Amino acid sequence: MTYISRRRISPKIPFYPSPLDIVKLMLDLAEPKEGQTLVDLGCGDGRILAEAASNYGCSVIGVDSNPMLVSYARNKLLERGIKNFRIIKGDLFKFDISSADIITLYLTHDALEILKPRLEFYAKPGAKIIAHDFPVPGWRPLLFVSKVSAEDGRLHKIYLYEVGKSLKKDILYATDEFGERYETSRVLKIRKDAYKGGEEA
Repeated sequence: MTYISRRRISPKIPFYPSPLDIVKLMLDLAEPKEGQTLVDLGCGDGRILAEAASNYGCSVIGVDSNPMLVSYARNKLLERGIKNFRIIKGDLFKFDISSADIITLYLTHDALEILKPRLEFYAKPGAKIIAHDFPVPGWRPLLFVSKVSAEDGRLHKIYLYEVGKSLKKDILYATDEFGERYETSRVLKIRKDAYKGGEEA
């Protein structure tokens, strides 16, 4: 039986919005489909939700503990005429993720360490998990992509996981052009164009 401790103190998660070109890359990798549900844990200003609902037609749910960001995100989606959404003020570490087809994350290492058991226990088989900059500790991504954002000029790292596949023991390794080595259960590709000054992939 899996036991998820409730005694650990949830870390504070700073608000650093993902650049829009990185948001689009994350969604491109996740490939949301109409009828699916995308959950953004720590949704901030709602930009991932807005892009996913507007351009992919999926239902979206955002969770954030900051009431100002929750209000801002809700108003943003309403202004864009999006109807298939929910914005929830709450603890992302306790939110029910069992219905999610896609889960997006831009959290710290400590936050992911705490969230990991819930992902393993509650996320449904086949659900895709997209982590921005910080990998889920101990998991092996199906795909790793790095890209320099045209908006902030910074290198961003995206990790794609799939529940049921990212915990396998058959480990291969991928090394990016900066010499960093990553474990991956199946090396699909590392986009070479990710290093061309933020050009669209």
